[in-house]
Amino acid sequence: MLLYSLAFSFLLSRCFAADKPNIVFVLADDQDVKLGSLKVQDKIQKLLTDEGLFFNNAFVTTPVCCPSRASILTGRYPHNTGTYENTVVTGCSSPSWRERNEHTTIGPFLSSQGYMTGFFGKYLNLYAEKASGVGPEHVPPGWTKWFGLVGNSKYYNYDVSNDGVREHHGDSYEKDYFPDLIKNETVTFIEKTSTSSKPFFMYVAPPAPHRPATPAPQYNKTFSGKLAPRTPSYGFQGKDKHWIISQGTPVMDNFTREQVDLLYEGRLGTLLSVQDMVEEIVNTLENLNILKNTFVFYFSDHGYHLGQFNQRGEKRQPYEEDIRVPFIVRGPGVKRASETDHVVLSIDLFPTFLDIAGVDIPSNTDGRSLKDIILGTEEGEWRNDFMVEYYGEGDSKTGCFVDTSLPKDRVFLHDCHNNTFLALRTISEMENSTFTLFYKNDSFPLTVSNHNFVEYYDIDKDNWQLVNTIQEVPSEKIQQMKERLTELYKCSGSACH
Repeated sequence: MLLYSLAFSFLLSRCFAADKPNIVFVLADDQDVKLGSLKVQDKIQKLLTDEGLFFNNAFVTTPVCCPSRASILTGRYPHNTGTYENTVVTGCSSPSWRERNEHTTIGPFLSSQGYMTGFFGKYLNLYAEKASGVGPEHVPPGWTKWFGLVGNSKYYNYDVSNDGVREHHGDSYEKDYFPDLIKNETVTFIEKTSTSSKPFFMYVAPPAPHRPATPAPQYNKTFSGKLAPRTPSYGFQGKDKHWIISQGTPVMDNFTREQVDLLYEGRLGTLLSVQDMVEEIVNTLENLNILKNTFVFYFSDHGYHLGQFNQRGEKRQPYEEDIRVPFIVRGPGVKRASETDHVVLSIDLFPTFLDIAGVDIPSNTDGRSLKDIILGTEEGEWRNDFMVEYYGEGDSKTGCFVDTSLPKDRVFLHDCHNNTFLALRTISEMENSTFTLFYKNDSFPLTVSNHNFVEYYDIDKDNWQLVNTIQEVPSEKIQQMKERLTELYKCSGSACH
């Protein structure tokens, strides 16, 4: 009788778990979609795109690592997370982040509802570094398994927090190559949790293709000689653009073009390891007969540019290369080889994961659940605009971040305080445009009306945003767009929808 009772309880628990799907979230680091990086990932095409839904209009709400990751983890715009740059004093891995946000990320919500939760890879840029005020013994709440990179993206010679214990890794490919180490850890987590009665959520964040973009040895020469995309904006002198583009960026010469091409080769090489990881995850799920009850998401924390408007490899701009990202999902109920034009954002991931898991979405969530879009049941009105907010970074002496690896006559500015902006991106039947207000400094919060430069692009007419046509826009329309930006910059929760 006891054995019967135990067997019945086990079967009942497995039925309960089956009602709650597993969720795997893969977050690439700096991966573009506009420049075509997905084209080299044939396994991603086969395992995810051909088996699921591709989002044609996926964007981030800020084009830089730490603020974007904070928004992904919480479903809130940077002006609501308080994480607006990559430094501790601006909210990245700071005491304010831990007090204000960390207990309300996706991990605690799902773990409180019975999910086994695993985090693998890059968390926030300064996590567990001295400046953050905590070490690797600090494990953010809500994670059953924690395997978090200390600091920013690396492939070799780094530390991780392995459930609160510092673990050092060197320069051996077999033992230390971080994308492969993440792959191994995720497979182990899946295998262990598959025997549990609980569903699982995995947040998988490899460093690729972020700098230093170090490919695995087998992929080191795969893209040798491949040139970065020579788009219409590549090497284009944007004289009618904001200061960092029009005056702070020298025209590329042969040397800097070669540097961009070498970076491009490395980026593509690292993405092959990312797709190997995805393949291993999917195969493991299939072998354990749980793939059919698992959603697999693929996203990036922002896009990237490679020589566009003469800027070497970077993000941080309001242009399509930097704010558009790859976004694919497969899972139960998702139509195979499908696509959608719905405008979706990085802040939509958090409520989507909760909704799929059957968890109530907090009222202060700025994003919207994509569950109905993913399952093809969306019938209501959807957004046709959103805001991108960015706060320029620089040192106290120059106000800029300068690439000191270059000769003085080839100085490249990665960023400056006056690269701060609020952008209104609109995509509708009547309008496809980007309207951007630039500011002299990164004072947070911004006063929307205190801008000092404006750009406007009709994307249908100027897909590569070559010519700033703000002078042709009627004043009434400009005022309307400013008012909309003011609304979005003040918004919280459903007011952001």
